[in-house]
Amino acid sequence: MFNIMGILNILFQFQTEPWGLESTVSMSMVLLLALIKCMFFLRIFDELSYLVTLLRSVIYDLRIFMCFYFVLVFMFSLIIGVLGFQNYSKDKQMEEEIIARGTYPGAEYKYLSRFLANIVTVIRMSIGDNDFSATVLMDQSSNRVFWSLWFVIAFTMCIVFLNFIIAEASASYAKVSSRIKQVLLYQKVTLINESEEMMFNILRTPERFPKFYISREPEEDF
Repeated sequence: MFNIMGILNILFQFQTEPWGLESTVSMSMVLLLALIKCMFFLRIFDELSYLVTLLRSVIYDLRIFMCFYFVLVFMFSLIIGVLGFQNYSKDKQMEEEIIARGTYPGAEYKYLSRFLANIVTVIRMSIGDNDFSATVLMDQSSNRVFWSLWFVIAFTMCIVFLNFIIAEASASYAKVSSRIKQVLLYQKVTLINESEEMMFNILRTPERFPKFYISREPEEDF
C-alpha cells in the first residue's frame, strides 16, 4: 500500500500542481503510511517495542469505549442542531450581516456542512475546548436549553467518560507491563518470521531457521 501511494503521489505531482488536491491528499496518505511503517520497524528495539505494543494494546482495548463515545457525539450534535447553535440561516437578514463582517462565531466551520460542524463542536466540548460566542445570537429560550445541554455534555463526556478512558488505558498499561519480557520475545519472533517470508525461496534455510507460524499473540501463554 505504501509503494502504491508513493507511485500515485509521483504521478499526481507531474500531472497537477504540487499544491493541488490530488497531490496534497496522496502526500498526506504517504506520510501517514510512513508513520505506520516507522512504528512497525521500531519493534526491533527493546525499549521502543514496549511502547509500540502498549499503543496497539490501548487502541484495541478502547474500541468499545470509542464506539460508545461516537454514539454520544452523534446524538448530542443532533440536539444542538435542533437548537440552532451557530446556525444563522433562520434569520436571513442577520445571516447576511454576520457573513458581511467576515469574522463571526463558527467561521472556522465555513467549509464544513452544518451537521459535521455540530459534530466537531461536540467533540471540542467533550475535551473542554469551549466557544460560547454564538450563544449571544440565540433567543432566550434556546439559550437556556443550550446551557442545560452543555452541562450534560461536560458532565457526561468530559468528566465521566474521559476518566473511564484513562482508567482503561491504565489497565492496558498494567497488562502489558506485567508480561513485558514475553511481549518483547513475541515481537522478535514475529519480525524473524516476517523477514523469512519476504526472502526468496532459494535464500531460505529452513533447516537452520525453521519457519514460525504465528497468527496472533496468545494471551494465555503470556
